[in-house]
This record gives sequence, structure tokens and C-alpha cells, in this order.
Amino acid sequence: MRQDFYKHLKEEPRIRGKDEAVDAAMFLVSKGGIHMCLWYGMLYVVIEGWLEAKLSDPEIDRLLASPNVEFLKRFRNGMFHFQKDQWLSPKLSDFMDPKLGSVDWVRSLTSEFRRFLMAEMNRISGKPATP
Repeated sequence: MRQDFYKHLKEEPRIRGKDEAVDAAMFLVSKGGIHMCLWYGMLYVVIEGWLEAKLSDPEIDRLLASPNVEFLKRFRNGMFHFQKDQWLSPKLSDFMDPKLGSVDWVRSLTSEFRRFLMAEMNRISGKPATP
């Protein structure tokens, strides 16, 4: 989903109008926006599995100490559960608040999960670790 998000983000024209809420809604229904929402929602599922399996890694654990985890959970719920009151739920928009640094946090966490899981798969398969 991350790769598709970046692909569509490069290909799709940016929508810029006079109303930020309309711009946000239009982005969320674009191919890039849909892939971003799926990536973010699935990332929270990985966090749930990580915590349930009681796995540990210093860098991942540091990232998971962030309040962004709870905001990402709310984002996932807003994305994958019916929102009776409004389509563009605060559960989605709250996570996008620039003050949270959520974009950099998601990128870092995704990268660290990839690093850890690739090393673990290589360890299990007997392959040498890759950088």
C-alpha cells in the first residue's frame, strides 16, 4: 500500500481549492488517498500483532511509545468502521494534524517494521541478514 500510495501521489494532480475540508475529502477519495488510508489502517493491525505477540525491538518500541499509536488506532477505526455522524470523521483528520508529526512517524515505523521483519525472515530461512 505504501508503494502504491507514493506511485499515485506522484501521478495525481494536487487538488487545491478555497476550502481545506473539501480538499482533504477529495484527497481521501483519490487513488493516493485510498492507498494511504489502507496503508495506515493496516499499519495499526501490525502494531496490534506486535503488541499481542510481545515482540520487542529498541527502535520500534521507542516509536510505539508515541501518542501517535492511539491516534492511528482512531484513524483505523474511522476508516474501517461505519461513521454514523459524519463521513470525514475527526478520527481521520485528528491524525493528520501537522503538530503530531504523523507522516514522519508512519514512515519511520513502517521502515523499522520492515527492517525487523526482513531480518527475522532471513534468520528463520538461514539467509544472511541484508542491510
